[in-house]
Amino acid sequence: MRKWILPIILAGVLFGGTAVAAAAPAPGYNQFLQSLEAILAGAVMPVAAERQIPVFSPAIASRTALVVASARNLLGRQVVWGGASPAQGFDCSGLVQYVYRQAGVNLSRTADLQFMVGRTVAPADLQPGDLVYFSTYEQGASHVGIYTGGGKFIHTSFGQGIVAFGDMSDTYFVNRYYGAKRVL
Repeated sequence: MRKWILPIILAGVLFGGTAVAAAAPAPGYNQFLQSLEAILAGAVMPVAAERQIPVFSPAIASRTALVVASARNLLGRQVVWGGASPAQGFDCSGLVQYVYRQAGVNLSRTADLQFMVGRTVAPADLQPGDLVYFSTYEQGASHVGIYTGGGKFIHTSFGQGIVAFGDMSDTYFVNRYYGAKRVL
């Protein structure tokens, strides 16, 4: 009975329910263990023929944390058109390219090309580390930032002249929002 308690409690925690220590039927137990192993390995569990639900992956979570932490460490750096390093300063896509490279992800150099990578994310589904795009000085994705949660993102603010927080609810950004992508 003891060998069943931890997997059942873990399943309850992972699936947001309450865990009850009870013996699972033998045929379903093997399937349960396979599902649990897949969850812990960061696999995608099939739900229906066309729909898949991504499950928690510790590797992705740590890379996401690294992206957000790296971006936060660059707050206050100088904004320079064409800049792509802490030494020279950053423009928006240079900041994103640099931060993601720290997490082992190579992205193109410009916002419009970066927008072509990753999965589209609805505004209500934004998670820290997602890239948010805006149409600012030209049509399409011409400005990019890194979403940090709570409606905030880190970007290059030419108005302030530094890498700074932006607010998704700011009228300027609301009127220019172009889309969001999840790269990790």
